[in-house]
Amino acid sequence: MTTAIARLGADHPAARGLRRPTPRILQFGEGNFLRAFFDWKVDRLNERADGDWGVVIVRPIAGGNPASLNEQDGLYTVISRGVDETGEAVSDSRLVACVRQEVRSHGEWDRVLDLARNPDITVVVSNTTDAGIAYAPAVAYHDSPPASFPAKLTRVLHERWRHAGGAPDAGLQMIACELIDRNGEELRRIVLRHADEWGLGPAFITWVKDHNAFYNTLVDRIVPGFPAADADALRAELGYDDRFMTTGEAFHLFVIERKPGMPALRLPLAEHESETIVTEDVTPYKARKVAILNGAHTALCPLAMLAGVETVGEAVRTPAGARFLDRLLSQEIIPFLDLPKADLEDFAAAVLRRFRNPYIRHLWHDISLNGLVKVQTRALDRLLAYTARFGRPAPLLTLSLAAWLLFYLGRFPNAATLPARDSEAILARVRAIGALDDGTPEGRQAMVGAFLAEPAFWGRSMDEPALRTAVLDSMDDLSAAPFSVDRLSMILDR
Repeated sequence: MTTAIARLGADHPAARGLRRPTPRILQFGEGNFLRAFFDWKVDRLNERADGDWGVVIVRPIAGGNPASLNEQDGLYTVISRGVDETGEAVSDSRLVACVRQEVRSHGEWDRVLDLARNPDITVVVSNTTDAGIAYAPAVAYHDSPPASFPAKLTRVLHERWRHAGGAPDAGLQMIACELIDRNGEELRRIVLRHADEWGLGPAFITWVKDHNAFYNTLVDRIVPGFPAADADALRAELGYDDRFMTTGEAFHLFVIERKPGMPALRLPLAEHESETIVTEDVTPYKARKVAILNGAHTALCPLAMLAGVETVGEAVRTPAGARFLDRLLSQEIIPFLDLPKADLEDFAAAVLRRFRNPYIRHLWHDISLNGLVKVQTRALDRLLAYTARFGRPAPLLTLSLAAWLLFYLGRFPNAATLPARDSEAILARVRAIGALDDGTPEGRQAMVGAFLAEPAFWGRSMDEPALRTAVLDSMDDLSAAPFSVDRLSMILDR
């Protein structure tokens, strides 16, 4: 290894021969996720389909990383790492060349408005954090720039409409990747609200409604970001210093909802990779992800912490953890979802490979944040559906529910170092419920009944005798001795 590695740029040998496409996509958000997910996909599209899709990145907020991708001519590396279908660890690097420039909305707002007038720009993509698509009442048309992303987009659209004279073919396609429900629809709603409040006129509002499209999406890829732990080794392997190098898991899924009447997507990702899906309804795919990926995390999380297992990878590599997830998915989750069984089983197999990814260290304690609401949104429907179909509680989801109660009460050996993390109101309610347990059978019954009946946890009461008894029995299993992976194996053997 040489003592110095050249900085990545268009004149670096690794970049020679790379095609630099025409800017056609305006991207709000410069973070690791979009660069390792959307831009990476666009770059692969350009290669596979001889495409000409270039990206201009707009930094939507002030501050952040003082360095700019412009220092590397928009070039950066994505390292994709995971486990393949044979169980082998795989790693692949890609030098992404589709990003052409980076513009800061704060300090360079005039340049953003110039891009709005560019007829080559036809697609807008965004990921401005979960809170990015939100209505901000204090923004104004002449702010430079408006503070919120929807307000910025409203101003961009109006600039384009005015420059194009309201031409129908000047409309844009917005692909929102923020992790909120119905993200495209919510962005459209706020844009139209700003247009109305700013008095931009009925002609503009009609143009936005009739000639611009806002697509809902589901995005799925874990992106750990810059690989600090092995950056030096990667620099030596690649032969250059990349300050914007980022990592992502091998798995990636992009679902775009094109409702009846919406125009065909200009960006033809789905035509050139199976991991991008265009569908009339994103709901089943979201339900699949929430139930299988997030639901499996949520179900195993408290059991792993009670057993002293620190990470997801460690848990699923134990025979007991793997058996728990196999049985949970096949018997208590997949039978209650609406997509074809084969699709669900394939997705579940991919999820289990993702959990075994040796390149990602995912702590259970991080997953436990706001755990009770995660049970409500990710597992409760399957728990209730199982009971309705079979007339008895789902055994593994019930075991997990009991483990969540013990975790929140701090009744396990590592509780001092793994405290429950939730709002103070939720934690106070748990403490009050725990106080009902006075050491008598009646006290334990009262505690579990109050836990199951609490609408602040579940959005409803689900206290009924069979579930209360099953939770009590599961608590006995979990508390009979210091809980361990071996103890979980014994419970599964019964």
